Amino acid sequence: MVRNLLETAPPESGELFEELFENGYVDIELIVSSESPEATLYNQPHDEAVLLIDGSATLEIAGEIGELERGDFLIIPANTPHRVLKTENGTRWLAIHMRGGRK
Repeated sequence: MVRNLLETAPPESGELFEELFENGYVDIELIVSSESPEATLYNQPHDEAVLLIDGSATLEIAGEIGELERGDFLIIPANTPHRVLKTENGTRWLAIHMRGGRK
């Protein structure tokens, strides 16, 4: 089934999380951010790959502040504290959670 990930409207505040695929080893989710995301601190027991599809964001990863722009891709290793500090309204992310571990 074809799906256009640019059609989901941003929420009034916070972030919208939508699971696109899950098989027990890999979870893929679309995240659409408002201009006021919650600064929740995540520290997950699995690796996460993040692609910023559209918009811009400021992240804190392991105490370091970084800027992401459209098209940027990064890997957040397991057990690395991270949070979203600021986003442009309508920022879209593709997050891939790799729960199966490394081989």
